[in-house]
Amino acid sequence: MSQWPLISVYMPTYNRAQMACRAIDSVLAQTYPNIELIVVDDASKDDTFAVLSERYASDVRVRILRQTEGQGACAARNRAIEVANGEFVTGLDDDDEFLPQRLSQLYAAYDDRYSCVCSAYLWDYGSFTKTLFAQRQTVNLSNLLDLHTLSNQALVKRERMLQLGGFDVSLAAFQDYDMWVRVVAAYGPALRLAEASYRVHVGHEQGRITNSPKRLDAHQQFVAKHRSLMSERNLQNQMFYRLTMQHHVLRFTEFLSLCRYGLVKVKWRYYLKHKLAGLSQLRMRLLSKGLSGLFKK
Repeated sequence: MSQWPLISVYMPTYNRAQMACRAIDSVLAQTYPNIELIVVDDASKDDTFAVLSERYASDVRVRILRQTEGQGACAARNRAIEVANGEFVTGLDDDDEFLPQRLSQLYAAYDDRYSCVCSAYLWDYGSFTKTLFAQRQTVNLSNLLDLHTLSNQALVKRERMLQLGGFDVSLAAFQDYDMWVRVVAAYGPALRLAEASYRVHVGHEQGRITNSPKRLDAHQQFVAKHRSLMSERNLQNQMFYRLTMQHHVLRFTEFLSLCRYGLVKVKWRYYLKHKLAGLSQLRMRLLSKGLSGLFKK
């Protein structure tokens, strides 16, 4: 295995045995031959820990750990990274899954001139799937501070994560965004691959582990934390992102003003979505429920 360095995959989970099994199985199905998976159960209140421990007891690639008290997904990720044995680490949320070639593709593309490597990803609504950020790109710090154009998971050297202190447990949201901003600021541009190898499931009714009701407060905290790195363009684009979280309906003059700072396609789509709100709602229902769902109340 010397030509295949160990990659450690970290995964937090909470009260999601069935989804977690799907996620774990997607890691075990990787074409990359040298992996370990560290699952940290964040003090689930159901039988998740027991189910996972029994199901994967005989697989030496899998370690199932448990927090005695719930500390949140970031603390669970940090614990997994601390005990990992791999030269490289990457993450997986318990309601998502890897495509079989993911780790092979990320490792093949890795080069120390990049701080980390990620890929396009699939946004799975249940009846329909679309690909996001399906263009190969070197993402520098300015790009990243304009918009989170990486993904919530990336392949990175474990030592780099440790040197940066891991995920920031004080943030209620944007923990992955904050992590990759710090990685890129410290170690240089990231590489994003055009081929999607990560599937994000958004069609299920259980809340995603990364969701937070304090999202606006967390965004304010994120901007304050990285303010010294941001240009005026970055700040204006972060303001636009905040407006989208507030579902603010842009006036045309606001739209034109914001377009001075780039991301024109993103802003145009947002502007049209609100101007054509009825069609937008119909589209989202179609994506999540399929054609038959249009006729159900």
